[in-house]
Amino acid sequence: MVIRRRNTEVRQKQIVAAARKLIIKHGGEQVTIRRIAEAVGISEGAIYRHFKSKRDILALLAEDVEHTLLSDLNSDSILACTPLEALDSILRSHLSAIEQRRGVSFQVIAEIVAFGDKGLNKKISDSINKYIDSLAEILSRGIKSGEVKEDIDLKAVAFILFGTIQALVNVWALSNYSFDPKEKYASFWNIFRVTISKR
Repeated sequence: MVIRRRNTEVRQKQIVAAARKLIIKHGGEQVTIRRIAEAVGISEGAIYRHFKSKRDILALLAEDVEHTLLSDLNSDSILACTPLEALDSILRSHLSAIEQRRGVSFQVIAEIVAFGDKGLNKKISDSINKYIDSLAEILSRGIKSGEVKEDIDLKAVAFILFGTIQALVNVWALSNYSFDPKEKYASFWNIFRVTISKR
């Protein structure tokens, strides 16, 4: 029973990984059960033994997006930083994870939106809101410590941070990954830091 469960988990991971690669290579509209099955080297019927539908595969990808967004937010190293150092570290880590996977998080988000499932849309929306709320909380700590200006709109600034990373990744993907997004991020961060820093 344990071996069967392990084999099921391995196969599910293979299926989700194949879907992720297809989204990166062809865009979400090309991700079908048939293509996923071909990529894994199994039959379409074998896919349906693990997932009821494409929606279930996208649901696991949505969980992966949430993990990518939220995994670093409360680590000991982040909590030990000053608020602005923490923001910079989180955004760099987030950008690095996206870069390693060729922007797949935002491509998965776009595919889920295009898929049109209200439950999946809410799942992604909740994940993004948790991320933005966490950034706003770090900014709030910065105000309390005297590092960040008191008159900023915390939620608006957090949205700007998230939106800037998303825009940077979109431009990078549209350029066929022709530049280093971390270099462009460094320029953006310097401008942002000066704008909100109290010191």
